[in-house]
Amino acid sequence: MTHRASGFASPTRPVIVDAPQALLDLTRAQAPHWPEAEGADDAAHVTALTADDGSVRFTASSYAAPDVVLPPGLLAANGLIGTVIGAFTAADPDWICLHAAAVALGHGERRGLTVLLGDTMAGKSTLAMALAAGGARLWCDDRLPLSRDMQGLALGLRPKLRLPLPDSAPSRFATLVEARGMTREGSMVYLALEEEMQATFGEVLRVRRLITLERSGQAQAPKLTPGSIGETVKRLVPVTFAPHLDPMTRLTRLRQVATACECRHLAYADSFEAAEFLIREPDE
Repeated sequence: MTHRASGFASPTRPVIVDAPQALLDLTRAQAPHWPEAEGADDAAHVTALTADDGSVRFTASSYAAPDVVLPPGLLAANGLIGTVIGAFTAADPDWICLHAAAVALGHGERRGLTVLLGDTMAGKSTLAMALAAGGARLWCDDRLPLSRDMQGLALGLRPKLRLPLPDSAPSRFATLVEARGMTREGSMVYLALEEEMQATFGEVLRVRRLITLERSGQAQAPKLTPGSIGETVKRLVPVTFAPHLDPMTRLTRLRQVATACECRHLAYADSFEAAEFLIREPDE
């Protein structure tokens, strides 16, 4: 399988990827605004190791990438994007990456990123997209690179949703997904959003609020309560990518992140009710 090198720009150093052309094309389609970069002496390198059946795993020069074998297609492209993010994050101690969703909310001096923290299947992507459909601006639905000075970096990656949509999805939301659904693979649909709805690569905004999510299977009205710094840090630990920081340095950094933000806890049952609640919530 023929490989070629392609450079990805980043806030730390270029990342040079050696991968099959078909995989690079899929990856660029999922990250349409990610600028290309030339090689440099300090560049990080990512290599795709492909098997005869087309499956792939990745190695990186700046950190030990997970030894996970991915099938060909969008899953592999998503894995490559994750490895590129890991490579540029691990190259600079000023950066970490959160496995989280984020949207821009608020007005004037109160405008900033609201970061949604939750376990897998906690509803981060659906809630973030519901917020974007309601007037917030999507920053990310899965990965948020975060600088030491609390600036969240948008990468402009195609957001994805799991199908079928919840029965509670408003018709206008279903229409949006149908109109903007660019690519489907299995139960996942990848959306191509306009710039006013989603931040593009390179935009930065300060993180103002961290919300830990608790989704209930029983009907209940959304309830937003103050969250403790300690509990927020506890929820940040498993969703933080920072292999270049030793455990104590990482914990100190996460406590600094939580201390610099408003910490909240959101209990909810329905993503669309929760989105309406957060959008109409007055700035404090």
